[in-house]
Amino acid sequence: MRVTRIGGFTLLELLITLVLMGLVMLLLFTGLRVSTRSWEAVDRQQQTVSEQYQLQQVLRRLLSQARNLRVRDSEGRVQAAFNGAATELTFVAPGRSGDLSGDLYWYRLYRRDNGQQAELVLQAKAFDTGDAVEWGELFSTEVVAETGEIRPVYDYSLLLLPARRLELTYWDQPSGSLLLAQPDWIEQARLPRLIELRLIDTAEQISTRWPPLAVALEEYNHALRQNR
Repeated sequence: MRVTRIGGFTLLELLITLVLMGLVMLLLFTGLRVSTRSWEAVDRQQQTVSEQYQLQQVLRRLLSQARNLRVRDSEGRVQAAFNGAATELTFVAPGRSGDLSGDLYWYRLYRRDNGQQAELVLQAKAFDTGDAVEWGELFSTEVVAETGEIRPVYDYSLLLLPARRLELTYWDQPSGSLLLAQPDWIEQARLPRLIELRLIDTAEQISTRWPPLAVALEEYNHALRQNR
């Protein structure tokens, strides 16, 4: 009597095959997870860059429209409606981009530290040429005595600033010479030619994710075009 032996896998071979398949699947899923995380990180970075670019464009349009107006301070001194320090800036510009005949607003751009998270903040308030200016109290909510009208202060958080500080520089061009940097622009009779905004990280280096923003004021751009 002949016995026919049927070929097949032994239990040991089956176990080895299952282990190898498990390792292959683990490697595949690990690679997929790493790829997904990398894709998400790149996507977040692109979104951050896009948002910061859009914010820079908004600030560029707003700063470029700073108006060369005159105001009186609390002591009666006449000066430009522009107060630029190294860490904050106050100026007057239209409420809407390109609006030459509409309402004007005071704007204040500065870094606010609320204890846990610093942020770049823009405040806005209606402008009135008849008001005496007290720079330190300009953005407090006030009531107009004659009308009882309340002038609200609008507050906008533009950008979180973890471990970064705001640095502003003002450029002047006296008597047609080269542009010269000024650390501040306070109690001046006119506007600076150029405003430069930088974000500096804790290592005292310019933030690579926020390149320096240099804005030429439209008033001087118009003058240059007329002189050509």
